[in-house]
Amino acid sequence: MTHTADSPAPTRRIARERLARRREKVRAGAAAMRRETFHAGMWATRAPLWMWPALLVITGIGAALRLFRLDFPHRLIFDETYYVKDGYSVFNFGYERSWPENADDSFNAGDPSVIESTPEYVVHPPLGKWLIGWGIDLFGADDSFGWRFTVAIIGTLTIFLLGVVAWKLFRSAFFACVAAGLLAIDGEHFVHSRTSLLDIVLMAFVLLSFFFILLDREQVTKRLAGWARSTTNTSSPSALTEAAPTSQTAPTDAGSSSRTDPDEVPRTFPGELSESVSATSVTEAAPPIAGARRRRRTRSRDALNFGPRLGARPWIFAAGISLGLAMGVKWSGLYALAVFGILLVLWDVHSRYRAGAGHPWLGMFIRDSIPSFFKLVPIALVTYVACWSGWIRSDDAWDRQWAAENFGWWRALPDWLDWLPSLAHYHYTAYSFHVGLDSEHPYMSNPWGWIVQWRPTSFYYESYDQGDMGCIAEKCSSAITSVGNPVIWGLAPLAVLVCLIVWIIRRDVRPAVILAGLAATWLPWFAYQERTIFTFYTIVMVPFVVLAVTYGLTLVWGRVPGGGQASVGMRVSPGQVELARTSMAGPLEPEALAASTGPSADAAMAKPGAGARGRSLQQRFTRISAALFARRLSVGLVLVAAVMAFAYFWPIYTGEVIPFSAWNNRMWNITWR
Repeated sequence: MTHTADSPAPTRRIARERLARRREKVRAGAAAMRRETFHAGMWATRAPLWMWPALLVITGIGAALRLFRLDFPHRLIFDETYYVKDGYSVFNFGYERSWPENADDSFNAGDPSVIESTPEYVVHPPLGKWLIGWGIDLFGADDSFGWRFTVAIIGTLTIFLLGVVAWKLFRSAFFACVAAGLLAIDGEHFVHSRTSLLDIVLMAFVLLSFFFILLDREQVTKRLAGWARSTTNTSSPSALTEAAPTSQTAPTDAGSSSRTDPDEVPRTFPGELSESVSATSVTEAAPPIAGARRRRRTRSRDALNFGPRLGARPWIFAAGISLGLAMGVKWSGLYALAVFGILLVLWDVHSRYRAGAGHPWLGMFIRDSIPSFFKLVPIALVTYVACWSGWIRSDDAWDRQWAAENFGWWRALPDWLDWLPSLAHYHYTAYSFHVGLDSEHPYMSNPWGWIVQWRPTSFYYESYDQGDMGCIAEKCSSAITSVGNPVIWGLAPLAVLVCLIVWIIRRDVRPAVILAGLAATWLPWFAYQERTIFTFYTIVMVPFVVLAVTYGLTLVWGRVPGGGQASVGMRVSPGQVELARTSMAGPLEPEALAASTGPSADAAMAKPGAGARGRSLQQRFTRISAALFARRLSVGLVLVAAVMAFAYFWPIYTGEVIPFSAWNNRMWNITWR
C-alpha cells in the first residue's frame, strides 16, 4: 500500500487498528460473560394454581357489579345516542343509516323502524358498532340491557386479562389479583362497562395486544436462554488451540514480550472469541479442505455477534391482529401500533444484549426488524380494512360510489378494487373532521389534567323533587359520572413518577413497558391542545395506570430479608431452581430471578431429609421486621381505602336517586360538577 501525504502515518494507522481490535475483543468478552449468566429469569416461573380461581372470583364479582341494573336508565345517555343507533344500523344493514330528528324518543320506546334508507356520515370505524349491534340483536332493540350488554362483557373480561398481564409482568400471584381487583373497582372502568360507548372496546383490544407482546417476550427470552446455554456449553479449549497460531503471527512492538500479545483475548473468555476478533492473512491462505470449517466458524461468529434467529414469533402476528381490531374501533389505536412497534424493537435489542450478542442493534436489524415489521404493521392494516367489510360490500353506504362518480387515476383499477379510492376519500374527510373539531363543550378537558381526573365527564344527570322516583329529600339527584376511583387516581401521578425513576436507576424493564403503554394511550393527545377532547378518553390508559399503581405497591410491599420468604416451592423450567415464594414475597426483577439463586442455592434446596423440611417450616413462620410489617400494612390500607371509595361513589356510578346534598358531598373537586 502506498503511503501518501493525506493518509495517516503507518504507525498511527497500526495503532488505530490495534485499538479497534482491542475494543472489539473487550466487547466480545463482555458479551461472553453475559451469555454465561443469561437465563430465562422470571419468564420461566409458573403461576400457582390458586391464582386462576382467585382471578375468576374477582372477575365474577366484577361481572355481577357491572350487570346489576344494567338496563338503567332505559334511555340513550351521552354518546349512546350515536353508537347504539349506529350499532343497530350496522348490524342490520352493514353500514350506518341516518335517523330523523327526535329519533331517540322512538328508539327509547323500542321502535327503531324510524330509521331512514339514506346513508349517514360517521367518523369512526365500524367494528365497535358491530359488537354493540350484536348485543342489540341478541336481546332486542327495545331492551336497554341489550344496548349495553356487549360492552359490559368486554369490560368484565378485561379484568381477568389485566390480572394475567400483571402476573406476566410481576410474577406475583398476589399482585396479579391486586391489579385485577383495582381495575374492577375503578370508577371510570366501571361506568364505561355499563355505558355503550366505543372507548372500552378500544381499550380491550389495546390491552390484548399488550398481552400478546408480553407472551412474545416470554417466548423470545426462553429461546435466547437456550441459545446462550448451548453457546456456553459448546465453548471448548480447542478453539483457543486453533486460534493460537493466528495470534502468534500478529505483529508485535519491538519492546513487547515475546510471550504476551497485548491484543490477546483473556483466557477467561470462550475460545471462539479469538476467532471472531482476529484478522490476519492466515485464514485467507488456508487450504481448500478447510473451507467447510471456515464457513462453520463464520456462522458461529455471526451468531455470537448478532445472536440467533428467533423463529416464527406468532405472538407478534396476534398483536398485529389485535392492533388492527383496535384501529377498527377508533383511529387512536394507530398510536398503540406505533408505540408498541417501537417497544418491540427496543425490547429485542435489550434481550439480545442481555443474552450476550456482541452487536445487539445490528442483530435486531439483521434478524428481527424486517420479519417483525411484516408480522405487525401489514397484518394490522389488513385487519383494519377487513373491519370495513360491511361498508365495502354495500352499494349505497356513505361515499361508497365516490370513485365511480369522480374521474381520476383510479379508473384504471379493476372493478373488484373500486372501493379502495372511495374508502381512501372517506378517510380523508373523516380525518379533516377530527383535526378540525374545536367547538366548545362543557365537559371538554385538557390532557394535562387526565392523570388526576381533573374534569371527569358526566354521562347522565337528572334532578327530582320530593316524592319523584322515590326521592325522600326536598331535592334529589340521579347521576352517572365517569370519575375514576380517587384512591387509584390520587396515587397515579406518584406511581408514574416512581416508574420513571425506577426505570432510570434500576434499569428494570417492567416500569418501562408500563410507561410505553401510557405513552401509547396518553401522550399523543397532547398534540391536540385546541381540539375538543374529553377525560373519558382516558379509559384506554386505565389498565396501565392500574399497572403503574400496582408496581408501586410491589415496591412498598418489599421482601423478607435473608431469603426467609416462603414455603411454597414453584418449579420452573429446566436449568432453574425451585424458588421458594408466596404472595408474601415481593416480585423479583426480570433478570434477578436466577441471580438470586444459583448452583449453591440449587444444591442447598435439593438436599433431602428432615433438615430441608424443617428449614421450610421455619421460613413459613419467619418473623418479619416492624418496618416491613408497616410497609405491608400500608399496602393493605391502600387496598381497603380503594374498596371503600368505590362503595362511597357507587351512587354516582349507577345513577341511584340520592339527596342533592349527598351528591354534592361526592363532588370533591369543583371541576367535577
